Amino acid sequence: MAYVSLSRLRVPAEHADQLVTAFRHRAGLVDAWDGFLGLEVWHSDRDPGELIMVTRWRDRDTFRAYMRSDDHQASHARIDPELDAVIQLERLEHVRTYEVVAR
Repeated sequence: MAYVSLSRLRVPAEHADQLVTAFRHRAGLVDAWDGFLGLEVWHSDRDPGELIMVTRWRDRDTFRAYMRSDDHQASHARIDPELDAVIQLERLEHVRTYEVVAR
């Protein structure tokens, strides 16, 4: 079973590369969390100001625990304040717990 969270982020198009770079150089604190299964950031040239961050977790409880953690706060504290000021969380979506049945 797994739990998936999708964060739809919006930035002015001229800041998209800066946000992608920030994700590429992220602290990685989440990687050590029990129940964390992976993170991807999606970007499309069809909408250059939108990025989608996809995280996968063992279950919703592990996701919630991380979101309340000092590690989550520390990760966000590293974001350049000028970049942080232009990031808008457009929508947070949660995919219900699912079971991977084929790879």
